[in-house]
Amino acid sequence: MTSPIDLLGRALVPIAVFAAFALFRKYVPAKLPETPNEPSSKDLDTRFEHTKWTFGIGMVLIGILFAWATHAVLVWTNGYLSHSDGPANFLFLPQTAIWWFFPGFGALCLSWEIALQIWSLFGSRAEATQYSDWTSSRHGMDSRKVLRWLFVIVALPIGVLTVLDLNSHDIVGPTEIRSCGYAFATCKNYPFSEARRLTTIDGFRTRDGKVTPRTGIVVDFSDGRRWSSADLSNFEKSVDPAFAGFLMQKTGLPMNFAETEADIPPLSATP
Repeated sequence: MTSPIDLLGRALVPIAVFAAFALFRKYVPAKLPETPNEPSSKDLDTRFEHTKWTFGIGMVLIGILFAWATHAVLVWTNGYLSHSDGPANFLFLPQTAIWWFFPGFGALCLSWEIALQIWSLFGSRAEATQYSDWTSSRHGMDSRKVLRWLFVIVALPIGVLTVLDLNSHDIVGPTEIRSCGYAFATCKNYPFSEARRLTTIDGFRTRDGKVTPRTGIVVDFSDGRRWSSADLSNFEKSVDPAFAGFLMQKTGLPMNFAETEADIPPLSATP
């Protein structure tokens, strides 16, 4: 059953969108004609009747290309940094979904501007600017300026946060686990010789008490530290038997089970 908080959160999204458009129309209005000799709105409607479809399709293709290329660069960079960190029997990388946030928001904010710049470069800059102003007048706001500000306020911070995650990876090597986290922080080493308990988990528990599948193996160490293969991976529904066998062979420990990591007692409480 959906909670009132969840319903409120969903309702706030369209409200925020409508409020944003109202603010844009008020504070970022469409440009007014600079001279009375400029074509009328009716003339521009006729001139750009077919252009808007060609431009729209081109903008969508540019957005798709931008998102795909940017995502590919992020994935490749994360993989390159991870594989350059040393030998690995098993390698855990961040969820693949996180590399889509900046490409997606960047495509939404930049595809319009990129399409206009290409038009200006290979066609007529004046006509591209006129088309942008005509489109803005139809929406009641300066679309070009709005999208530029959205890129600076929304997409760019997401891009910075994404870049800070490029070095995140966990390496399970011959003698230890090496975990490299967010913001290029110093990597942590977990020697197998200090491992004291292995536990397989099914996932994590949500606010309503249900367990969301995200299997992994939690390793507790003698100094109180804990490492989980579920922290830096996709939402897997089963543990790799080869990985479980590797950990048991390297640590000499049996495999325990718990529904979630929160259900695992402190190491000092284990009989």
